[in-house]
Amino acid sequence: MDKNRLQLLFDKYLNGTLTEAEERELDVMMEGMEETEFSDLVDRSLELNGNSAFQQDILFECIISRTEDLEPVVRIPLYRRWKQLRQVAAVILLVGLVGIVGYQLWNDGEEKGLAESTVLQLSTDIELPKDDALITLADGKRLSLADVGQDTLHYKGLALLRRGDGTIIMQQSQNSDFFQANEKHRFVAPKGVTLRLMLPDASVVNLNSDSQVEISSLFGKKQREVTLSGEAFFEVAHDKALPFVVHAKNAAVTVLGTQFNMSAYKADKGVATTLVSGSVQVDAAQRQVRIKPGQQAMVSHSAVIELNERVDMGQVLAWKEGYFRFKEESIKNIMTDLAKWYPIAGVEFKAGSTDLFTGSFKRSKKLSEVLANIEQVSDLRFDIQEGRVVVMK
Repeated sequence: MDKNRLQLLFDKYLNGTLTEAEERELDVMMEGMEETEFSDLVDRSLELNGNSAFQQDILFECIISRTEDLEPVVRIPLYRRWKQLRQVAAVILLVGLVGIVGYQLWNDGEEKGLAESTVLQLSTDIELPKDDALITLADGKRLSLADVGQDTLHYKGLALLRRGDGTIIMQQSQNSDFFQANEKHRFVAPKGVTLRLMLPDASVVNLNSDSQVEISSLFGKKQREVTLSGEAFFEVAHDKALPFVVHAKNAAVTVLGTQFNMSAYKADKGVATTLVSGSVQVDAAQRQVRIKPGQQAMVSHSAVIELNERVDMGQVLAWKEGYFRFKEESIKNIMTDLAKWYPIAGVEFKAGSTDLFTGSFKRSKKLSEVLANIEQVSDLRFDIQEGRVVVMK
């Protein structure tokens, strides 16, 4: 099969310039195509149109979901569904190509109409802050990590260096005790900022927006314990003699060497630990559970531990890649996540909505752009008043 010819015909179909003869040719080419091949075809179309922010895996799930009521659940070759997929694919791709990197699902089996593809302007906006990450040292001294350049910053046995990829490397003297044993260094990533920090044991902490991690002045000497508020992705260096322990709210996670994500924002319903590789033990109020890669342990406010064995890793780790990613989420949950990144003072819901949304947005977008995108695929309307977001219809 001539892949270049297939791509040309597929793009012409999306642009509405396909002739009847070319349409028949495209149908023939679709015969025998598997879903992964179709997914690659969609991905290339989005890249060619300059919309790398749209996630082809989510797009494909949306397309398939619209035909599940028309076909058996059994997996079948894609060409047998191409006639049904074409219209849905064109609509979703059109949405992606004009910049709405989101897709609204349906309620009660009824599809909602798409608004005109225009960029909506809100009366005001909430800008991303220009602040950089901060460190408060164990003796109270505060430093902006923007001041840490290629030259190493030394202070009381502590050394800080910024690597070429932006990682802040933290080193401390093993021979001298400049700080009290119970004192901690606090690294803070404010809203709109993420921080990648390498600890003295070569473990890496990726801090999400509006998050902080406290590191004992004795870290790496007698213990490896940190305290998290917010969200972070940990890449823990193996050290059998000194287990790595993360404390967050009413939970603690103990590891030897692994990769995992941990979310413990104040707004979260509990502490969620999602394992990527290795093994970790989650403890809460005399209860404990060991989870495997791909599993998530949720510790509730009452210290009950629930195990989720079906985790969407793409959604959990989207923040590390610079995206918001939603899958069948309510507008209330979406606004909660947006408030973790944008400095939103509060959200007022003047209208309820049972609509569920699936899609992704780059976190570099202005809040007004994100909200305008949601407006275009729903009957919701937004206004920003003195830092607060009002949701209405």
